[in-house]
Amino acid sequence: MEDPMWVSMMVWTTWLLIAIIIDGVMVPIKMYFSRKSMHQVGKIALEKELPTVSVVVPAHNEEEHIESCLLSIIQNEYPDKKMEIIVVDDGSKDNTTNLVKKIEVDAIMHGVDLKLIKKGHTGKVHTLNTGIRSSKGEIIITIDADIRLDEHAVKNVVQAFVEDEKVGAATGYIEIEWDEIQNEDIKSMFFSKCEFLEYLSSFNFERSYQSVIDSIYTMSGAFSAFRRNIIGGMGGYWPVTVSEDMHITMMLHNKKINIVNVPTAVAHAQAITDYDTLYSQRVRWARGQLEVAAMRQDKSLAQQETSLREILGIVIDQKDPRMLSLVIDYIKKVVADRKKRLKGRQFRYFDLLGLQRILFVDHTIAFPRLIWVFVLLLFPIMGLYTYLLPVIMVLMYLFYVLIDVAVILFSYHYSPPHTREKLEKSFHYVALLPLYRLMTFCFRVSAFLHILNEPADWKVEGPLNGFKNGVKDAKDGFSSNVATTIFQIGHIFNLSNLWKRRGK
Repeated sequence: MEDPMWVSMMVWTTWLLIAIIIDGVMVPIKMYFSRKSMHQVGKIALEKELPTVSVVVPAHNEEEHIESCLLSIIQNEYPDKKMEIIVVDDGSKDNTTNLVKKIEVDAIMHGVDLKLIKKGHTGKVHTLNTGIRSSKGEIIITIDADIRLDEHAVKNVVQAFVEDEKVGAATGYIEIEWDEIQNEDIKSMFFSKCEFLEYLSSFNFERSYQSVIDSIYTMSGAFSAFRRNIIGGMGGYWPVTVSEDMHITMMLHNKKINIVNVPTAVAHAQAITDYDTLYSQRVRWARGQLEVAAMRQDKSLAQQETSLREILGIVIDQKDPRMLSLVIDYIKKVVADRKKRLKGRQFRYFDLLGLQRILFVDHTIAFPRLIWVFVLLLFPIMGLYTYLLPVIMVLMYLFYVLIDVAVILFSYHYSPPHTREKLEKSFHYVALLPLYRLMTFCFRVSAFLHILNEPADWKVEGPLNGFKNGVKDAKDGFSSNVATTIFQIGHIFNLSNLWKRRGK
């Protein structure tokens, strides 16, 4: 007997309702706060009011990008003699240092002090801290060597500190670039334009609303700025996780220091068009989130004298119903302790809408979402609701497309002309954006499994290269085994002949 139509509809609309609750409800709220952030345009500071700035650029084998990066900083509209650039070479083995020396003339002509510090290879965190210790500016900006700054980026990010003395750190907007000539193949353009739309909607849009409600959970490691006394008070970056940018963001929040997003401070980055490189990046991000979240654990809660499990163990061992009062007393004590702790705590929006919500969406419900997919596939196999499956799947896909369209149109309204031009060229890729997000979601799930088995590393082998290397190793192993087997057979054959000769 088949279920009535209304029962089938209720079963399937539940799937759509879950998607709406998790991913759709917050969108209008985010738009409201993002609009406030994008409307915050204060009085433009006079040149004499602008503080001195130090731009720290860590570089390791960056001969391909370092020249364009440094020229983009030098050509920024900032008062002469008020900006210095500190390039810290992290043991490069290519032509990076020679290219830096070559640009010194351009720096002098623009009134910019360019310094080069050479050191052995110790990693990005130590390289950044070397540059920070050698800096003199009131505002310290850190950028990656493969980034190209917009001509107003430095002035715009510094403006946030001039407008509000309470601002201790600021992060800029990373805009993805692509080369129409070099990226003519479909795969490259799919990656490039979907990544551009993702950065615009997921990072710039998200950080804009997070900035208003003080819930930015990670500053951009590629382009961020700090007051000198703030970054110094933190002890610089800490080499305790692969996500040093997220870790320092958490430390700033712990110190109740204001962090803002500056959408007009734009830095340009080349799109990742390689599947394995994108995979490596997203695995690193996911690992960083979990590592930093673990560091934020409340030790007072983790170190309870007696756990509920231990209390229940005592009750079960004693087999005495009267012992249940122990459980009730324990729960009352825990609730009372929590209430006492909450009364003495000043909540910020970060505590409610920052890391906790990100972890819930990105991590806690990741595996249930994966299970939903398998359950959906099981229904047709079992002959259940097959006539509604395509309809609901299409509706869910269209729902996610609709969310992306709404966010991107909202962002278009507040974007500068050059970003609008890019949006017009790539807007039709919104229809494919859910597929791109599904792919990166699978990367995150893979990252959780990778974290359990592999040590932390900046670069992670992608699945395609891993598969190729696995096949190669299997071939080499097979060839080696075949050769060994042949040799052993030959050896046995020779022994057999020798034995026959002895017998004769």
